[in-house]
Amino acid sequence: MSVDPVRSALDRLPLLAQVPAAARARLAEAARPVRYRDGEVVFRCGDPGDDGMLLVLDGLVRLHLATAAGREITLGLVGAGEPVGEVALIDGGPRSADATALTPVSGLLIRTASAQAVLESDAAAAFALLRALAARLRRTTHQLEAVGLRPLPQRLADALLKLAAADPAGLVRLSQGHLASLVAATRPKVNRALAEFRGRGLILPSRAGLRIADATGLQALAESA
Repeated sequence: MSVDPVRSALDRLPLLAQVPAAARARLAEAARPVRYRDGEVVFRCGDPGDDGMLLVLDGLVRLHLATAAGREITLGLVGAGEPVGEVALIDGGPRSADATALTPVSGLLIRTASAQAVLESDAAAAFALLRALAARLRRTTHQLEAVGLRPLPQRLADALLKLAAADPAGLVRLSQGHLASLVAATRPKVNRALAEFRGRGLILPSRAGLRIADATGLQALAESA
């Protein structure tokens, strides 16, 4: 008997682990596979939220905002197993940030109306999903605090690990300019931090980008106070 790949993907997502199986089956029926190219816009701030929630299966999505002067701030990176635009499932309101595929992304899109129909008819599913979304909100708050309060080396180490984990070859392929935007720093400061990482044996240059040479050391740096 063949296994529905969409249902199988939903069953593996931690976000939906506590959602009853019957409700997951209904969500799977409403989900459709989507793909985004590197740099492709998933949605923009102010767009209608009726497209619903994207569940990332592979790749990284960058959530960000821009000021009127054109300066951007990264709110967080969303990777495999995590949702993008989940607030729309609750209030159906417009998008509160920009979302852009930082790498090639594959995922499942569940429209707001379809998800709300499941939640309205299944209290257990609604409670489980709300609890998961609350946990996600806590992580987002932590990411915002990290951008504002953590020193650059910790922010950069964390970003490098996430980028390498999302790349099939384990490489970081972003330019220093893009890395600087990602960690809310200037390009010269990122350049100096990367030089320090190389000197400590944490990363190595390669023809296609940067390679993580000491993931354990880089993780320890990312988590340091």
